[in-house]
Amino acid sequence: MDIIKEGLRIQRPRTSSALWSDPAPAWRERLEETVQRLPGRNKVRVFFRADDIGAGGRSFRALCALFREHGVPLALAVVPAWLTKTRIHQLFATAPLDEKLWGWHQHGWRHVNWQKTGKKSEFGDQRPLEKQWKDVWQGHMRLMGVFQERLLPVFTPPWNRLSAMTLEVLDQMGFKAVSTTDPLPKTGKNAHRLKNFRIGIDLHTRKNPDGAADYDRLLHELAAAFSKDGPVGIMIHHQRMTPFAFAFLDELIRRLQSCGRAEIVSFDDLLQGS
Repeated sequence: MDIIKEGLRIQRPRTSSALWSDPAPAWRERLEETVQRLPGRNKVRVFFRADDIGAGGRSFRALCALFREHGVPLALAVVPAWLTKTRIHQLFATAPLDEKLWGWHQHGWRHVNWQKTGKKSEFGDQRPLEKQWKDVWQGHMRLMGVFQERLLPVFTPPWNRLSAMTLEVLDQMGFKAVSTTDPLPKTGKNAHRLKNFRIGIDLHTRKNPDGAADYDRLLHELAAAFSKDGPVGIMIHHQRMTPFAFAFLDELIRRLQSCGRAEIVSFDDLLQGS
């Protein structure tokens, strides 16, 4: 298959999880078993989100080719400050703006950590309100100039973390949703106004040094996520993908499409509530 051949030509990235170094034993059969255990009551809705988008390249081309081959949507979280004229040209050469598969949306501003203590965040509680306003606004305006009406009113915060202040800023600027791994922080009037397209599965920034054990864990996470109510979000970092990571993603999408009990949806579908 051309997609897999393209993925296999990709050199191993400088940073990748141990899980994706080498294929786990009988990985396809075990993945199929996991997907076949999907509940049969209602179709499980699944979406894919690719982070840290800012330039083209072989990994990005292979990722987009994979989703195009399967005809399924991919939400692309773009870091505004990373864009240049050359990089915009690279992105659109791979994922044309008029191609409806791509859910272009904002991924922070510069992907910079401003927290002096605790976990990393570009929009944490240690970032003053006025600076959060400026950063979100600058990023939004830059992306509007590039993607125009194709830009979705969705905000993915770097490191999947934001503060209650950030929600206020996003709501006032007209955003309709955020995409994070955790529930939204509590905040008065706006806690219920912004949708949260939650990520349940992290494919490529995993920390377990035991790849075989982590494959077992990944399958357990998938089974648990598929059994819950609500859409299942799967997070991708294409810069960290090895040949095995591409092969797994290809097989996962193929199995989800063929099982009859899953539907792969876009951010636009989720915004419309369809």
